[in-house]
Parts: sequence; C-alpha cells; structure tokens
Amino acid sequence: MQILHCRYADPCTFCMNFRRYNLRTMEVALRSAVTRRRVAMTAATVGTLVSAFEGTVVTSAMPTIARDLGGMGAYAWVFSAFLITSTLAMLVCGKLADAFGRLPVFVGGMALFLAGSVLCGAATSFGALVLFRAIQGLGAGSVQPLSLTIGADLYRLDQRARVQAFTTAAWGIANVVGPVIGGLIVEHASWRWVFLVNVPVGAIAVGLLLLSYRDPPRSARGPMGAWGALLAGTATALVSFALSPNGLPTRAARLALPMAAVGAVVLLARQQLRTKAPLLPAAVVREPAVRTGLASNAFIGGILYASAAYVPLWITAQGRGNAVAAGVTLVPLLAGWALGSGFSVRILVAHGMRPVQMGAFALAFAGSVCLAVVVAFALPTPWAFAAVGLLGFGLGPAASSSVLAPQSCVAWQHRGVVTSAVFAVRMLGGSIAVAALGALGQAGPEGARFVGIAVLALGGLVTAGALAPRFPLMGAHEAATPAE
Repeated sequence: MQILHCRYADPCTFCMNFRRYNLRTMEVALRSAVTRRRVAMTAATVGTLVSAFEGTVVTSAMPTIARDLGGMGAYAWVFSAFLITSTLAMLVCGKLADAFGRLPVFVGGMALFLAGSVLCGAATSFGALVLFRAIQGLGAGSVQPLSLTIGADLYRLDQRARVQAFTTAAWGIANVVGPVIGGLIVEHASWRWVFLVNVPVGAIAVGLLLLSYRDPPRSARGPMGAWGALLAGTATALVSFALSPNGLPTRAARLALPMAAVGAVVLLARQQLRTKAPLLPAAVVREPAVRTGLASNAFIGGILYASAAYVPLWITAQGRGNAVAAGVTLVPLLAGWALGSGFSVRILVAHGMRPVQMGAFALAFAGSVCLAVVVAFALPTPWAFAAVGLLGFGLGPAASSSVLAPQSCVAWQHRGVVTSAVFAVRMLGGSIAVAALGALGQAGPEGARFVGIAVLALGGLVTAGALAPRFPLMGAHEAATPAE
C-alpha cells in the first residue's frame, strides 16, 4: 500500500495498492483530483460572486425601486434587513459547517438565497421587499463565509495568496459589472430582473460543487450554541431598529427600543461568558490575528455598506445622473478593492498583518476624507470617482488580510466558525453603520453621512495600530486539513 498526496485538500491522500493500480492509473487519479479541486474552488468563488453581485446590482437600482414601490422613507431597511439576517446566518453556519460539513450548509444556504431572490423579484410592496430581502440575507450569510472556508480547506496559506488574488479579481470584476448591469436593467427592463438574474448563476455554482467537492471527515460534534446565535441576531436587529429613524415612530418607542437593545447586548454578553458553547471558543479569541480580524471587520463593514448605500443615493438626489450613473459611481470603489487585494496578500504572507492593515486603513481614511470634501463643496463628479477609488484601494487589503490571517492561525476544526464570525462582524458593522448614518443624514446635512464614513476609517486605523500582530504569517503554524 502506498499513500500519495493529491493536494485536493491539504493534505489529502489516495491509498492505492500497487497490485491493483499501476503508475499510469495513479497519475490519472492525481490529475483528476487536481481538476476536482480547481472546479470546487471555481464553484465556491461563483457562490461568493453571486451573493456579492446581488448587493451591487440592488444598490444601483434601489432609488428606482423605492420610488416605484413608495418606500423612500424606509430606504435604509432594504439594506439593513439583508445585513441583519446575513449576520444571524453567519453566526450559525460556521458551527454547522464544522459539525456537519461545508457542502450541505453551502447548498442549503444557496437554495435559501435563490428562493429569496425569486420572492424579491415578485414583491408588490416595499414591506414585502424588505421581508424577502431578509430571507435572501439568510442565504447569502451562509454562502459567503463558506466559500472562503472551502478555499482554506483546499489550499495552503502560500497557495491561498495566489488563489485569493484570483478570487478577489473575479469578485471585483463581477462587482464592477454589477452596478452597470443593475442600472441598465432598470433603464431598459423591469427592476425585478435585478433579483431574478441570480437564479441560473447560483444553480450552476451548486451543481459544480456537488460534482467536485468532498467534505473532509468530521470529528465528534459538540454543542452548537444555538441560543447564543439567536441572542446575537436579536441584539443586532434591536440595535439597528433603535438607530433607524423610521424604526422609532412614537416617543414611547424612542425610549423602549434603545433600552431593549442595550438589554439584549448585556444578556448576550452574560450568556456567552457562562455557556459551554460560545459563538467563538476562548482558545480562538486569544489569537491576536483573530481579535484584529474581528475588530477590523466592524469598521470595514461600516465603511463598505454605508458607501454602497449612500453614494448612489447622493448621485441621484443631486441630479447628477440616473440609475446607470449611480451604479457607475461605485465602479472605482470596487475596482480599487480588487486591485488592492491582489497584491496585498503577498505582503501579508511575507511581512504580517500589521503593515497591511495600517497601510490599508490609512488609504481608506484618505479616500473617505476626499469623498466628504467632494460632497461638502459639491465638486464635480469625477472627483467623487477618484475619492471612492482611493477608498476602495484601501478597503480591499484591509478586508483580505482580516480574513486570511485569522484562518491561518487557528486549528482546522475552528476554521469555519472563525471565517463566519469575521464575516458576521463585517455585516453587523455594516448594518449598524447604514442605520446610524441614515439617521444622521435625516437629522443633519447630507455631508454628515460621509464625515461619518471618514470617522469609521480613522477608527479602523487606530484599531489596527493597537491590535494587529507583527509576525509574518509565512512562519506561523497552520493546522492541516484532515485527510480524505
């Protein structure tokens, strides 16, 4: 019996008996395994792209949708509902994937996402759209972190640097095309196709993954910590409702909702300190890279989703263009994100998390300040393009390093829950920022929202300087994926 490494999952092995297989047969088997790995990674990437593509397509179409369905007053809730339920799904799907396998959770999440997309396309009122976006968010929250978890299972850290560059470039291209396609759909067809376009692409991703990916063997299942995830989702929803200007219709609600939100946060903290199944194991939280990734993603999510929500709205509100122009405004941000991520992963591997994080947030802060100046002084639109491009060029490296570094510093059996937690914090930061800056824009000048984005970028820079570890990841120990 000879054991050969096929590198399908690291380390994955085929056990072959020489009396039954010759060298040629084993060579064919190894090539097949490599092909399966590439197909599986492609499927996982497509899953990420279809959920991210949905966010940018909807962003450029939302002003038109809000006017059509009469929901401009609750504009922020189409984003917040998606982010809240995505956060809840992310808190749960990581542990589910570690316990039951990546594949069934990914397929179930994609099915939920596609069902929500169909329902959004059939919505006849703004309230129904918000509800269906919440369903869509549950699916997206399961798909996005699992795609990167699958990638971490398939490739070593040094290989993931190259794969991440490819994935991020593809993600950036899809997002760059997304706003333009969304605007074109709104201009030349029904906005409902903005949601329905996801269905065939998501179905292809599921089919490819079913054909190519095999879950590594699972260890014994521990407690899932469902109460913690439920409390975290409830706290997220209450905090977002309390911050939303349209979630506080009466004086009694203005007093009751903030108190309920604080109570939910306190209850969640107490439950996590006492439970035997916390959302994140204590051994994981002690890792400096994990703490930095969680803290950084709160700011990254706030900056990203607030920019995606309010930059197109500012463009249309100022009469600077239609839905297509609103979508095009985000193209520099997403292109800068992809470009920055493409080279930053190599710096991360060689020099560590700290220089990448601090440099990235410094660029994001500079871009957000420039954007606030453009809005405050009503400068020409090309200046807004340059500002959001610089903002994206900083956000991309910050986001990539805050996922790769935590994945590489924890044991394999915690990889799913760590990846999901990082994405959950990003979505939580986005949900709170969209709601809070929406309230700020209602109460004050339009430019106040963009000043708030700059404050978030500064907060990320300070956090990175205080928490980010200095050691290079190339020398860090990385737990191997179990053999097949």
